[in-house]
Amino acid sequence: MPLTELNRFLSGSDLFPMNGSAILCQSLASQRTAESECVMRGTEYEECLRHKKAQRELLRKQIERRQELQLVDQRACEITQELLDYLVLVIRERQAALRSEGYQSIVFDNGDLYEGNWKSCRMHGTGLLRRVVANDVYVGEWFLGVRNGHGTCYSPDFETMYSGKWHDGKWQGRGELIEPEGLYVGEFVDGRIHGHGEYIYNGGYIYKGDWVKGVYEGKGMFLYPNGSKYEGQWSNGFEEGQGTMTYFNGDVYTGGWRHGRKHGTGTYTSAHLHYEGEWRNGAVDGYGVCTYSDGSSYVGDWRHGMYHGKGKFINNMKKCKYEGEFCNGKRRGQGVYTSEDVVYNGKWLDDKKHGYGEIKTRCGGTFRGWWQDDVPHGEGIYTIFVEEVYTAYENGKCTRRVPQQLYRQVNVRVPSSEEKTT
Repeated sequence: MPLTELNRFLSGSDLFPMNGSAILCQSLASQRTAESECVMRGTEYEECLRHKKAQRELLRKQIERRQELQLVDQRACEITQELLDYLVLVIRERQAALRSEGYQSIVFDNGDLYEGNWKSCRMHGTGLLRRVVANDVYVGEWFLGVRNGHGTCYSPDFETMYSGKWHDGKWQGRGELIEPEGLYVGEFVDGRIHGHGEYIYNGGYIYKGDWVKGVYEGKGMFLYPNGSKYEGQWSNGFEEGQGTMTYFNGDVYTGGWRHGRKHGTGTYTSAHLHYEGEWRNGAVDGYGVCTYSDGSSYVGDWRHGMYHGKGKFINNMKKCKYEGEFCNGKRRGQGVYTSEDVVYNGKWLDDKKHGYGEIKTRCGGTFRGWWQDDVPHGEGIYTIFVEEVYTAYENGKCTRRVPQQLYRQVNVRVPSSEEKTT
């Protein structure tokens, strides 16, 4: 029998010290670094998050302004057609010195000015139209009163200008659009950005890819002013489907997206960690494997970026591991901790041994009993090979130590707090 270990135990040695970390050596701090919190919980990097919000607000304002301009343009076109219809009657009744064909200049009753070619009392060929209601100028090709072919339309201050193909009075085909927010070069359909094109925003953002009715849709690349870049699928202006986000500091995420957030299965790699597994609404959530730069790793369940459920944490540097239950990033429930010195199998609460558990030391000793706040508390049995010592602990301090052969003769029950006060 190893008397030295037994004597140490009976003499109240610090075999089970008050400082539980001296035994456990692992507070799982690896996954709680500032960067891990930022990455795994989906809060993004603050600068990228700010840029994303600005991008979406910009896109929303653009769509609203274009819709307003289209309504104004539609009303101005209706007025022009009404004026042309009236002009036809005037010419037919020979009440005006105008020709139905050829090149001429005319000022309409509402102040609109047209100068160019005519055919059948309609703008036809090339000409210039200055409209009062729309407050714009069009220079280009016409077909029987309607803008068709190549032309340029701009506001007097040149804040808004389109130059490109037209069909039935609307942007159609390839063209260039200058707006207060930036420059777009690409395809248009039915008066809207639609197809493939590149938009260079004044704030330094760049989107190059597919569009549907003025929003990002399909495959595309978005470059942020700080150097971050997203390449992948889009839907209704948001990252949706499969895509890769490369952050300004070199971190990379590749995987699923939904409504602009990481969602589904994905891989995240940074200078501090590599994670592969499930995501939900921008945060690590579900089953996943994370390997940290110090060699430690976690395999198991996650919830909102923290260990939650069943999992295994291994610290190779300290040669210890924990396998069991977690709750909100901490060991809680049933679990087994193993190191070079001890093996503990029992209950946990907030990263501390709490409840009934068994711990085995490197020298062969075993303690089975109750724990509280990471130290023995209550009744227990310490065994060294075939010898057993009945013990009682309170707040980590041994209050009873009785060899098994004397156990039946000695009452070593720990009194309750009520009994102590009487």
